[in-house]
Amino acid sequence: MEINSIDIFCEVIDNYGDVGVAYRLAREFKRLYPNKKLRFIINQTEEINLIKKSNDIEIIVYKDISKIENSADLIIETFGCKIPKEYMNKAFKDSKLIINLEYFSAEDWVDDFHLQESFLGGNLKKYFFIPGLSKKSGGILLDNEFLERKKRVEENKEYYLEKFGINEKYDLIASVFSYEKNFDSLIKELKKLDKKFLLLILSEKTQKNFIKYFDNNNNYDKIKFVKLPFFTYDKYEELLALCDFNLVRGEDSFVRALLLGKPFLWHIYPQDENTHIKKLESFLEKYCPNNKELKETFINYNINREDFSYFFKNFKEIEEHNKKYANHLIKNCNLIEKLIKFIENIGGKN
Repeated sequence: MEINSIDIFCEVIDNYGDVGVAYRLAREFKRLYPNKKLRFIINQTEEINLIKKSNDIEIIVYKDISKIENSADLIIETFGCKIPKEYMNKAFKDSKLIINLEYFSAEDWVDDFHLQESFLGGNLKKYFFIPGLSKKSGGILLDNEFLERKKRVEENKEYYLEKFGINEKYDLIASVFSYEKNFDSLIKELKKLDKKFLLLILSEKTQKNFIKYFDNNNNYDKIKFVKLPFFTYDKYEELLALCDFNLVRGEDSFVRALLLGKPFLWHIYPQDENTHIKKLESFLEKYCPNNKELKETFINYNINREDFSYFFKNFKEIEEHNKKYANHLIKNCNLIEKLIKFIENIGGKN
């Protein structure tokens, strides 16, 4: 199947996670196929304008969809977003393939449903592509740009400390990015450790959780709290790579933390009927199947029963485990490689 043009659709609902993943995918396609026509089509631009660092990818808003004369050969529909009917009418005539990129899941059902066809009729084919952690799944979005950035930070730590204005010496530096939650248990545990900590607090939603600590910074002798502004994606990734551990939320930040091979905790997006906890448990079965205490630490972090004692007592062991697991994912779970191979196999190389 010869692919000369790609349209990636994204719909922003209530946070930056979806657009972050979709735009990362667009950047990697741009790197791999610089001569193919690539458009990023989105319902609103406020979020994308905040995270992007350049204008090398054409961005079109839904309200301007009528200006698109021809649909692309390959359409990527991220997270079940609604592609405008006006565009789809053209796609049924001109396009070759739609990939429905779903949300990440480590649940076992993914292996059976990944790459299932959704029959549309006519010549246009549509397949579900489901990210996950098994070899049979769609893998995780592992872009070359991120891996190179990770390596640069690891090899030039002093430069990046200076870049972020970190001039004092700390025993441990952490980033904190979360939904609404209470962090009193974390602060109590850090005080008991009697080490010098720097907590870098990201996003307005997270910073609201720390208001009482910002106002009383002098009362926490060895713990410093710093509010950070909104960063473009590249600077945020540098920060994650610089920190000794990361408390992350959502999907895109979670995958970055996982690939860095550093200790982390994941605040998964809350869903009704504890669906998110089932998803978290499925991830933990693949990530640390034989470590009951680490599993409990992740679960408790998401149900407001935080206990950080195991996390810090076993910090080095967790770090070693995460490095090995990150290397496993980099070798076996590259979403872009899997996606391109699938496209090639259903119709010949691009």
